[in-house]
Amino acid sequence: MLTAKALSRYYQINDYFVKSYQWSRTKALIRRLSQAWSASLTGGWFSRDWLGESRAYDLFSRLVAWIDSLLTRLMGTEKERYTINYVGRVMLGLFAVLSLPFLPRDTAVLAFDAALLAGLVLYRSEYGLYAAVLILPFLPFKAAFVLSLFTLVSWFLQVRGGELPRLKFSPTWIPLLLYFLVMFYATVTSISFWTSASEFLIPVTGLIFLFIMVNRLDTLEKLDDFLVVLALAGLIVSSYAIYDYYYGYSILELHKGWVDADLNPELSNRAAAIFDNPNLLAHYFVLLTPLSLAGVFASPKWWRKVVFLLATVTTTTCLMLTYSRGGWIGLAVGLVVFCLLQRPVLTVITLGVGGLTQLPLMTAVMTRLLPASIMNRLVSISSLKDSSNAFRIDTWKGAFALIQDHWPTGVGLGRFAFNRVYATYLVANATVPHSHSLFLELMSEFGIIGTTLFLWLFLRLFRLGLKLRSAASGLIRHYNAGIMAALVGFLTHSTIDYFMWYYKLGVLIWLLVGVVLVLERLNEDNPAKA
Repeated sequence: MLTAKALSRYYQINDYFVKSYQWSRTKALIRRLSQAWSASLTGGWFSRDWLGESRAYDLFSRLVAWIDSLLTRLMGTEKERYTINYVGRVMLGLFAVLSLPFLPRDTAVLAFDAALLAGLVLYRSEYGLYAAVLILPFLPFKAAFVLSLFTLVSWFLQVRGGELPRLKFSPTWIPLLLYFLVMFYATVTSISFWTSASEFLIPVTGLIFLFIMVNRLDTLEKLDDFLVVLALAGLIVSSYAIYDYYYGYSILELHKGWVDADLNPELSNRAAAIFDNPNLLAHYFVLLTPLSLAGVFASPKWWRKVVFLLATVTTTTCLMLTYSRGGWIGLAVGLVVFCLLQRPVLTVITLGVGGLTQLPLMTAVMTRLLPASIMNRLVSISSLKDSSNAFRIDTWKGAFALIQDHWPTGVGLGRFAFNRVYATYLVANATVPHSHSLFLELMSEFGIIGTTLFLWLFLRLFRLGLKLRSAASGLIRHYNAGIMAALVGFLTHSTIDYFMWYYKLGVLIWLLVGVVLVLERLNEDNPAKA
């Protein structure tokens, strides 16, 4: 009863502040300053879409139109499309049936499942997208790469049958493709070509899925289907990880280096599940949790809201069990961005006024309610006595030294190319496969040009996010808040670690970029309805 009264009083106070702000002189002054900024020469310069008006985008649009016309000439009749699909599904069915008696049981089951999945993807290319996000955490990379290629073939067959609309590209594709061009150059010129080429297939797989997303998820219903499947994957992974945390092998039995026993003696386990490292699992949840939370508000069907809500609860719980401090910070910053995009005034008032006045009370409550293992991990975030923090600082020193010598073009894509050069810059014998920081890794692998293009791409994405805040569709606005929160969480967590080498996360990042581009397309195609 006391809690209910306290919450009611809290909402009354917030409502009072919001209404007071709406009618205040401060609000009027901010509105006038915003109008003056928009009308000024500087404001107009920043607000214009220079890339969309550029000669480069005009040439790019002509190239896309030429490719589109080429695809149009390749279109066959509807009868041809059905014939190809029918023959393909019959052959896959025969393969599935014949695999059962002639292959070992486990191999036969996998072959049967693969043939069934291939038949579904051949029927509808978007099924390949749904399958990708659902089973990506469980697939080996080669299988994920083959799935992307097969989905691309299915999309092409649908184009050949005249089923799909014209290609859709936006100015954001220019920094995206330029960044991939730099990655290709870094692969070709790498000191470890073959290992770099194998790692280059990870972003290529993501780019294939991204391309199909933008040109196949052409309705709000399809986008909602895609995101509910993504949330379902997070629900499955987090549920298994929680079970494994309590009933599986202790992390101390598998890898003692993931726990600093001297600084955290009460920490006996960390959730990792089917991911190779607790920090990797934590980053997976940093990306998924804001989108699941957005789905609770956005999805029009009640059962989907339940799936999104369960995914939000389980992924947040499992994130706590990973004991990843960077993951906690990444999710916290992402949720602040989510709230700012959803309720900016209420969020600023809550964090500004309520945060300052209630900080001592919140600290006392957290100290009493949270387990000692979590509180000790929070307290040790900035401690140099923590072996993980000290190790990262030594790694960053070595990475800075490497960048000073290789800043123009980097040393080549991938962990092996980085490690071969980094071995000559070791600090305190801190041997590592990567620099434990996204931005240092970008400078180390691709140099200043690749890093600039990456930052340009994300600035474009965040600009789109600000534009989509005013979309007519509530679904677009909610999902936009979720995806922006996920990307901000990604950059925040990646400041102190690097994840794009790991294919389960490296592919997922580009799928999330694809969500932004799909939202942009839906908002442009149906501005009133979208």
